[in-house]
Amino acid sequence: MNCVFKITAKVVFPEGVAPGAGSSSNKHLVAKNGKGEMVLRGSALAGVLRTAYAYKMGVKPQDETVVQWFGAGAEKEVEKSSFVQIADAPIDCQSINERTHNMINRHTGAVAKGALISLEAIPPMAVAALCLTLKPGAAERDLYTSFISDLVGIIGNDLLVGGNSNRGIGRMKVAGDVYLRTFDLDTIEGAADFMDAEYGERKNGVELTGQKQPVLENKDQLSICLELGIPRGEDLLVGDGQETDYALKPQSVIFADGTKHWRIPGSSLRGIVRGWMTRLAVRDGFDIRDSVEQWYELAGEEASKGYKPDLAGWGFVERKDRDKYQNAPELLNDPILDLFGSMYKKGRIHIADSFSQTAKDTDVQDRMHVAVDRFSGGANEGALFSNQVLIGKSLNFPVTLSVTAPTEFEIKWLIKTLRALHLGILHIGSSKGGGRLEIKSISAKGFGAKEITTFAQELK
Repeated sequence: MNCVFKITAKVVFPEGVAPGAGSSSNKHLVAKNGKGEMVLRGSALAGVLRTAYAYKMGVKPQDETVVQWFGAGAEKEVEKSSFVQIADAPIDCQSINERTHNMINRHTGAVAKGALISLEAIPPMAVAALCLTLKPGAAERDLYTSFISDLVGIIGNDLLVGGNSNRGIGRMKVAGDVYLRTFDLDTIEGAADFMDAEYGERKNGVELTGQKQPVLENKDQLSICLELGIPRGEDLLVGDGQETDYALKPQSVIFADGTKHWRIPGSSLRGIVRGWMTRLAVRDGFDIRDSVEQWYELAGEEASKGYKPDLAGWGFVERKDRDKYQNAPELLNDPILDLFGSMYKKGRIHIADSFSQTAKDTDVQDRMHVAVDRFSGGANEGALFSNQVLIGKSLNFPVTLSVTAPTEFEIKWLIKTLRALHLGILHIGSSKGGGRLEIKSISAKGFGAKEITTFAQELK
């Protein structure tokens, strides 16, 4: 039977997304189509699905198992077209949020030189409609069925798309159901229906029709939902450096529906989680390449060998050896680089941005500061400044944290890190605020959920 399949779904981006169109200076721009609409490029989504499918099959993206569906480029001896065709997905939102981030040198605690960047991002809760067309191929029908089931499962579980996902954005979630429609091209009616569907998509957009497909839960992934709050008498400040009337103000974001919410960036939580888990890994006897000792030993006279760009994730590896680790990143034998990612492989942990339910003027207080000369002990002239901090026991920040295929050690380190955050050992944000948070509730599902549930009972 000569058939064409269409998979359609409505998706939402709970923390927003940054489908990149390159960068201008140190600013990353959002991709747009000829109508000026912000879009998630079909080629970008195809790359994400290809990588996810290869991981599910336990092979590399260049393996023949993957190539038979997603095709092969000119680097192969025989170029092969893709069985999967994905259309650009216009995102139903007219506004753009601008975010500012800097990179902290985790060895010195100071801001890295030249590491201030701005990026455009589509606001949280923006929606889009996906359409995947699976054209006829040489495979048997039962193989089509198996592949479509795998593809639906990948789309139905949370995917990370777009750029800068480590900042806490880019999570794509299906809103509703995933639909499958089959067109039999051996019949006139089937061919006509397919042509009508293609014309309708170009004229009116994607139509969610067909048979609803079951989405199997990804049991290989640990998903944690926790709610953070500000303890009584404490305050919090995570600024973004874009204020004019204050030195720093708490970050806020306008959702796609126009509502305002306070934000804790996922990157702020990611930084302290990585730092504390690195400490725990060292205490358990693991060899960590990205260590303070290597930074100070190799950042000087050995910098010419290519060690120094470790902040970019090169793992203190000489340039001549990088191809080896690019092909086999497991040879690095570093649990932190394996979990959080490096220039050799994508990380397996994602911490999403967290948003309060509302953002009210009563949630903030003004603070006044003055810079003191450390030699004379007097106030520096003209150094009086003010900032705002978040207060209020009613402010809650839900956080979504996920880890793909966590190991026993990773689960243990993660629980200890969350406990340190709850006890106040770990603080986040600017020194102009206390930065103390507490865990008000926590739940988990998937691989390793039992250990998280036990930890949640200890907090009660």
